[in-house]
Amino acid sequence: MKFHPRLTMIAALLAAGCASLSPNAVQRLDEARAAYRSAAADPAVQANAQTELQSAAGALEDAERALAQGGPSELVEHNAYLAQQRTQIAQRTAGTRSAEAATAAASEERRRMQIEAREREAAALREQARVSEAARKEAESRAAVLEAERLDRQKESSASAGLSAEVKRLETELADLRAKQTDRGWVLTLKNELLFDTGGSTLKPGGQRALDNLVQFLEKHPDRSIAIEGFTDSTGSKEHNQTLSEKRAWAVKAALVARGIASNRIDARGYGPSFPIAGNDTPAGRQLNRRVEIVIDPT
Repeated sequence: MKFHPRLTMIAALLAAGCASLSPNAVQRLDEARAAYRSAAADPAVQANAQTELQSAAGALEDAERALAQGGPSELVEHNAYLAQQRTQIAQRTAGTRSAEAATAAASEERRRMQIEAREREAAALREQARVSEAARKEAESRAAVLEAERLDRQKESSASAGLSAEVKRLETELADLRAKQTDRGWVLTLKNELLFDTGGSTLKPGGQRALDNLVQFLEKHPDRSIAIEGFTDSTGSKEHNQTLSEKRAWAVKAALVARGIASNRIDARGYGPSFPIAGNDTPAGRQLNRRVEIVIDPT
């Protein structure tokens, strides 16, 4: 069997690249490839973490490119490490979003069953009303209460659906924003790099679009209050990070107030390095921990 000359050449280049790599770089690259293949084959990751998976693919491509071009072992190993970390983030994100979707579906099913039960109860009361005028009046009164409750639930469900749609629109329009529904309400996470320079608390021009979109959202939902929460990584003293996180939260609040949002609708607070969402022992983890979260009041 004859091999195609181009395939033979590529194989030779890759073989030469692997031969010059350190054992650690070879192992790291193999692990990154295996992890990415596993994640890419997972339907949950494909459905719920496309952006994160694409980020992992980009890092893996950088590692493969460095290998093909005969780059240093350190560069190949670094990009392979990033690919593996981002693959894990994609898998965790997919798991979280799948669980949230399942919880939302279960909640909606319970709500539907409650509505059906209320409607059956109202129908039974209307049937009993035929027995006597007194019973009829009582049943009609009870049915009216049930109908009002149903309409209130319907209105609440519609408002909740509208809020969810607006939040998803924000997430779609702003690449650096991530939204998650929690028991505290919707939590919008903005990367710190979008809003502030490292170690600073002055809003960057690049973050203005995100704040403009947030103002539009708040104007459409004047009954909603928000909490702005600032977080840092663990680099530096705890006191410095606490003060920095508070200044950043207040800077975002001041920008919203300047755009016409009532101050009493906004609570600003800082948590410093508390409540990390990733490890602080890697640059990628520290970057994730440096963030500003907007918590939308669910009521």
